[in-house]
Amino acid sequence: MAKSVPLTKLGLEIERRIKVRIQKLQPDDPAAREALLRIGLLVESEAKLNVRRRGIVDTGRLMNSIRHEVYQRGSIIGVRVGSFGVPYAAMHEFGGPFTDRQRRAMFAALRDRGKLGPRRGVDKNVIQGGRFMDRPYLRPAVVAHKQRIIDIIRSLFR
Repeated sequence: MAKSVPLTKLGLEIERRIKVRIQKLQPDDPAAREALLRIGLLVESEAKLNVRRRGIVDTGRLMNSIRHEVYQRGSIIGVRVGSFGVPYAAMHEFGGPFTDRQRRAMFAALRDRGKLGPRRGVDKNVIQGGRFMDRPYLRPAVVAHKQRIIDIIRSLFR
């Protein structure tokens, strides 16, 4: 029993210190906002690079729609990174069923822009078995910088 007393005191001290640090990090804390902005910019820039690497760029609308913003909802503060205002962004990120109507619209758009031909637009192999294959660009951006994101958050608690 005597051995558990110091561990209990240590545990209580650690818990007290964590609570003090959390209380200092209020939603309007400039350090927290700065950290979230750094995380958002990091993920946004990597996602834009992923769009180029994956060959998703056609008109540039998807890449231009990627942005980040710090938000606050009550006592919760966070950062959102994503494609805003582009309806097909989720289809690229997660894939999904591809209907004949979508196929006609896609090839009409490619033909109108002069990108339909033996080497342009067709080589992407994005449709297989009636499904649009997923070509994620946001999720890999978070995974690529996972350790840096953790380090940025840890720096808030020092």
